[in-house]
Amino acid sequence: MRILLAILWAILLVLAAWGLAVGLLLATPQELAMLLGFAGFMLLGSRLVWGYGAIGAFAEAVSRGENPDRAPAEAGSQQAEAEKLSVETLLGFWLAALDPYRYAFMAVYVLLFLISLALKLVLPVTSIWGWITGSSLIEGVFWGASVAALLVWTLGAVAAAQVAELAKKPAANAS
Repeated sequence: MRILLAILWAILLVLAAWGLAVGLLLATPQELAMLLGFAGFMLLGSRLVWGYGAIGAFAEAVSRGENPDRAPAEAGSQQAEAEKLSVETLLGFWLAALDPYRYAFMAVYVLLFLISLALKLVLPVTSIWGWITGSSLIEGVFWGASVAALLVWTLGAVAAAQVAELAKKPAANAS
């Protein structure tokens, strides 16, 4: 059975690689710019994605009554005496420690939005001028970045909601 699953997995990977190669060969420059914008902003927001994911997993484990390892939460909260804090406070500090990265991510996103908006509204949109300035490519980067920003924003909202829900429960979760 394992050999059959390994063969099926290998076939799936080969088909995925073939589809990606064909897709990249047939993609327009705007689609490639969108893919580049998505990849770049996911790279920029990777600390946020992993941080919010870890916060969500930790909060979910605590809400189920499990006793997860506090070491990642203590390291993520960046507090001197984190081992003395309650779980809810520790998660709040961990969430707050990600704020500088969130602000930097959103600042770069807003800057890209303003550049894209300026190219769309201020510059004349003739085909030659758009080709010279690459306004359609910048718009593609913006839409790719928008998908990544939506993903980061959603993960942040879910993590904050889980921490808030955990803080509403009685103090039985303190350890």
